[in-house]
This record gives sequence, C-alpha cells and structure tokens, in this order.
Amino acid sequence: MATGTRSLEAGAELERTLDRLQARMEALQFSMRTRRGSPNFALWRHDLHETRETWFRLVDPDGQDPTPEGS
Repeated sequence: MATGTRSLEAGAELERTLDRLQARMEALQFSMRTRRGSPNFALWRHDLHETRETWFRLVDPDGQDPTPEGS
C-alpha cells in the first residue's frame, strides 16, 4: 500500500471519528437542554466535557479549548 493511500485512509478515519464525536456532543447537549431535571444530568455533563476534550485534542493536539469551562 502506498504511503499516500495510507495517509488518505488515516485522514478519512479521523474525519469519521470527528463526525461521531460531534454527533455525540450534539446528542448530549440536546439531552441536557430537554431533561435538566434528570438524574443523569451530571453524567451527561461529564460525558460532554470528556467528549469535547477528545474532539479538540484530535482537531488541534497543541491547541486549547476556546470555550470556557461549563458552557
């Protein structure tokens, strides 16, 4: 397999991963907005934080999350 092909496959896999993480963040945000009184709210908030950290780490490994904590 050529190096270019591997690079394209790695890029495509990264894009799929970022898309899945984005969808997960949107679902968690929706759950938090619509079910604030749920006993799972704290778990969703923690999961959202962890998912966002992973997304930002993949997008820019040396960067920082530009969104203030708790948003």
